[in-house]
Amino acid sequence: MNKLALIAVVVLGIYSVKSNAKEVIRIPTFTTDHPIIEYLHLQLQQAIKATEQDYGKAEVIRLKIPVEEERQLRNLNQSITDIAWATCSLQRNEAYLPVLVPQVAGLFGLRVNLIREDDKRFAKIDTVDVLKGLLAVQSAKWHDYDILVNNGFTVLSSDRFSAYRAVEKGLADYYPRGIAEVTGEMKTAQTKALIIAPDHALRYPLLYLLYVKKGNTTLANRLTTGFERTIQSGAFLAHLESQQWYQQARTILRGRTIFDLQNSGSLGGCLQAEKQHQALLQAPYDKN
Repeated sequence: MNKLALIAVVVLGIYSVKSNAKEVIRIPTFTTDHPIIEYLHLQLQQAIKATEQDYGKAEVIRLKIPVEEERQLRNLNQSITDIAWATCSLQRNEAYLPVLVPQVAGLFGLRVNLIREDDKRFAKIDTVDVLKGLLAVQSAKWHDYDILVNNGFTVLSSDRFSAYRAVEKGLADYYPRGIAEVTGEMKTAQTKALIIAPDHALRYPLLYLLYVKKGNTTLANRLTTGFERTIQSGAFLAHLESQQWYQQARTILRGRTIFDLQNSGSLGGCLQAEKQHQALLQAPYDKN
């Protein structure tokens, strides 16, 4: 084989390896275990598959070390992972690049209150002002804490699971939890003598989005296109509505009075996502 032919074979071999290589998309491992996490992974896989003809195949790799939400986000700009899931805010939209498609139909902004089973005061909550006269507990790490404070609630700072104990011991009166998470988390927390308060729920704009590294427009565009295609085909909503946690959330919501609160931190692209995807955000309510 002459030199020219050998060079051609080597070049073709290199090109063949590159053309067959899959894109690797690294995702985080959460610190909690909930069916919503697997749902997010499956929605992501659907979006990737819907764009294979445009961008090629991709392999999703899950990092082994569990990290909390803020660490997930910081890992993006440090190129440790390629994707993070987090609640949307103006600050995060400036630091990272959001994919403006609501992942869980806005359900993280729909809250029911966990109370002591023998606390009869909550049977008489008919206005949000009455609720503000009682003491809430919430994790200060979450946007929910600031939302409650900014809306005039008195809030005790705690972490996710210690908050359950605070209500059980009478240190706080109630613990607002996401309507999609509450039943599963109560089992995990092994709550004693706590129930979901009857008749009312809190609602505020709080979208759960997927974020990528600032400047990674190629991945953001791919995922946006993929989600839009699965939404248009009906696959996105069908997958959402098939989830047991989603069905339970709808059941819990049915017949409740909704107290709407403001979220001054949900700005910029968050509002764009709210306007563009009203059909998804209304999904929990359309059959009640």
